[in-house]
Amino acid sequence: MQKFILFVLFSFIFSFNSFSQFGLGNALQKKAEKVIKKKLAEKTEEKNESYDTLTFNYAIAFLDKTESFENKQKGEGFVRAANFLLNDDKAKTQIEEARDLYEFGRLNYTMNNAFLAETYLLSAKNKYENLNAETEPNYIKSIGILGLLYNDMGRFSKAEEFTSLAKNCWSELKGNESVGYLAELNNQAVLQMNLGNYLDAEKLMIDLADNFSSANNSLPYAISLNNEAILNQYMGRSDRALELIEECVANAKETLSENNATYLQFMTNQAILEQENKQLDKAEETFSNVLELQASRIKFGKKSDPDYAHMQSNLAALYVEKKQYDKAEEALLTALKIYENKFGVEHLTTAETQSDLGNLYRYLGENEKAKQLLQDALYTKERKLAKTHPKVIHSQEDMALWYWQNGQINPAKSYYNRVMTASLDFIKKYFPALSEAEKTKYWEQLKPRFFRYYNFALSEYKNNPELLTDMMKYRLATKGILLTSSTALQNAISNENDPQLQELYNQWLDQKRQLANAYALSKEELEEQSFNVDSLERVTNNSEKQLSSQSDAFSKAFESQNFDYQAIQNKLAVGDVLVEIIQYPLFDQALSSKNGYAFIRLKKNQSKPEVYIKNEGDLLEGRYYSYYNNIIKQKLEDKYSYEQFWKPIEVLTEDAAKLFISTDGIYNQLNLNTIKKPNGKYVIQDTDIRYIGHPNDILFDNKTGKSNQYAFLMGDPDFNSSTINQLPGTKTEINNISKFLAREMSVKQYMQENATETNLKNADSPRILHVASHGFFLEDKNLSDNLMGIQLQYIQQNPLLRSGLLLTNASGEETGGSGQSFNQEDNGILTAYEAINMNLRNTEMVVLSACETGKGDVKAGEGVYGLQRAFIVAGAQSLIMSMWKVDDTATQKLMSNFYQNRLNSGDVAGAFRKAQIAMLNEYEYPYYWGGFIMYSR
Repeated sequence: MQKFILFVLFSFIFSFNSFSQFGLGNALQKKAEKVIKKKLAEKTEEKNESYDTLTFNYAIAFLDKTESFENKQKGEGFVRAANFLLNDDKAKTQIEEARDLYEFGRLNYTMNNAFLAETYLLSAKNKYENLNAETEPNYIKSIGILGLLYNDMGRFSKAEEFTSLAKNCWSELKGNESVGYLAELNNQAVLQMNLGNYLDAEKLMIDLADNFSSANNSLPYAISLNNEAILNQYMGRSDRALELIEECVANAKETLSENNATYLQFMTNQAILEQENKQLDKAEETFSNVLELQASRIKFGKKSDPDYAHMQSNLAALYVEKKQYDKAEEALLTALKIYENKFGVEHLTTAETQSDLGNLYRYLGENEKAKQLLQDALYTKERKLAKTHPKVIHSQEDMALWYWQNGQINPAKSYYNRVMTASLDFIKKYFPALSEAEKTKYWEQLKPRFFRYYNFALSEYKNNPELLTDMMKYRLATKGILLTSSTALQNAISNENDPQLQELYNQWLDQKRQLANAYALSKEELEEQSFNVDSLERVTNNSEKQLSSQSDAFSKAFESQNFDYQAIQNKLAVGDVLVEIIQYPLFDQALSSKNGYAFIRLKKNQSKPEVYIKNEGDLLEGRYYSYYNNIIKQKLEDKYSYEQFWKPIEVLTEDAAKLFISTDGIYNQLNLNTIKKPNGKYVIQDTDIRYIGHPNDILFDNKTGKSNQYAFLMGDPDFNSSTINQLPGTKTEINNISKFLAREMSVKQYMQENATETNLKNADSPRILHVASHGFFLEDKNLSDNLMGIQLQYIQQNPLLRSGLLLTNASGEETGGSGQSFNQEDNGILTAYEAINMNLRNTEMVVLSACETGKGDVKAGEGVYGLQRAFIVAGAQSLIMSMWKVDDTATQKLMSNFYQNRLNSGDVAGAFRKAQIAMLNEYEYPYYWGGFIMYSR
């Protein structure tokens, strides 16, 4: 019916001057025109009123900018035009004049005529207010578009004022489920994104998603999905962002034509996110599709079209990643010219392209071109955005890098001081409301900035020693930051007397247990039981976010954390030395794939930190680690490890009474005690090494609660399997250990059929936890589907599923999940993912007397993602674990000796070293005595 009415309408409009063809006189013609115009005016007025409450402008976030989409209904443009034609000679009411002002303002806004748009819309607003017509829909829409206009112009305080007013007006007039209210809620969320208030934006988007969920195929829903995707990308959740944008594009395809500008922008966002997720071929294919569709849309004037510029600037990023720098420069110059002509030189969109082009020139060594562009970009951002906006900080770092590379160290230091202070504030502000998975992704985005600073500080510290001091401050703040946030959350929840919070915490633990069970089921079993793992992962993630935001655990822990290396120096005894090892990617115009290692020494009464730098990190991690590993396993003479691994530390440590080593990178994968020195002795014989996870562990008050003073000992599991070897020696090991521990505490033994996963999970914060069994770690090259009963896709996503312990009924014959019940609580395989939920908050020591329990995925600055991490998060204060497949008999002797020494000495780490030296005297090769390593706080 609508199409028919519009067809008739415009047939008559363009037929007014043709009546005389049918012999009508002038008087009759005028009378006919008057009657028809009156009838048509009534029709268009009726349509206008319906469109007034149906059509709205939605702010849309793109990865480089923000724009508005005018959500017109079918035929609206024709009706609006007809209304003007039919009423151009008619006396108008005050309300009609106000509507005309609004229409002209809206039209100019869609044409990017900012000055005229603001003038007309403000005039419309004032006229409606003078008429006391604040309930007119077009009054509220005038305010809403002004909010969008000010947002586009970077006048964010005005934008916030007008957007909030429009949202409140729609709430009063039509309610919180009305289209107008939801449109302004969307616009407010995008505004908060532009302000850098990502957490506030996320809350608004969650509200929006709840309201749009019932209209999944609507264009507003597609817009909300796009905006949520961009927010997720900004917060480091690039995989989730890609899922959302794919859903957005699928929805938008149902309501927009393929050459619609907004649809092409959605596809462009998809291409960028594919690139972010390292799907370069898919990204290039999507970009190509967009270009083809865009070519059909832009027949003329493409050189002045902002959408064409947007595409060129995004293509440039792909060209850079593919090292096609000439193409990248050409694309960025094209985009910049269009933006300057269309928006002006002081527009945020222009500034972003100036930044990109300036950084490309900096990378290519064209320094003067780079400087001007980077300065112009920073100038615009500082004027348009808040001082601590992430985009401002990013541009300030660009200038710091430029000054550093051009030998102007003082301005580089000045910029970097601002940049790094703001970056720590970002962590404090955003981390508390994120789940661990989200923290991980956010930190992956932010971490490169700290690596670039490390390169800057380490290259210039000799003439600027304060840079090394600042570097240690940032290192202390961020090393193991993800581990810190996890332990802070667990400890805070357990200590807070809040029943609701405790209930949410227990719910989250239950969800994680369900997930662990689901991971052990086959695809067929999941389908049979209609179980959606993705859905449960999302629910679990949201529960963790709720916990984080409600407890403020990380904020408190971060505020109280020590950032002063001198506090650590003061705590060290005279003669003790601490060496902090830092693995970092080397910087050459940009961060490279090659690593360097910095060894920083702290000791009492030292005026400033001392550092030794080794740039051949790739050789350490590749050739020399493989050599070390082979020498250990084959029990051969080691000719190279001293020079490569130990000498950089020995240069700094001299004759330390105790040497505390805070490891990183490849140093997490070897035992320095096992390296033979030129004097024929092993390092352990000359140096008392104490491994710690973080320099601040020196400050840790090593006290445990007194409520659970018992030892939990588990060994000799009945694997009930022909493929998993029994370990009868572990029975002797457990019995021997029991004799020593029984003198000071009660002992609980779990062996054979009692050495179950359930019993281990139920250990309630024992003072000593000792498990003697098989351990496993699945390296990338050994991954295959359903290994250890866990599907490959989950193993790849979560490194904590790659390592664990085998216990009673590990059922090696049924690793695919077939034949197992849905309740996988006790399948005989305790993964690190499950161990992390154990209660070990008052546990003095955990001993994992099993093979390769110290193995895991090593992440720079974060340690080992495996059993080591799991038991530390669970609360263990000391942890003994193995670095390779250990000998059963030698392990039994080592452990018995260690516990006997521990009984005679309060120094647990010293007792362990003494036991290893005793084994060294009995066994010639480190393979037998050096497989275990101890981390303590």
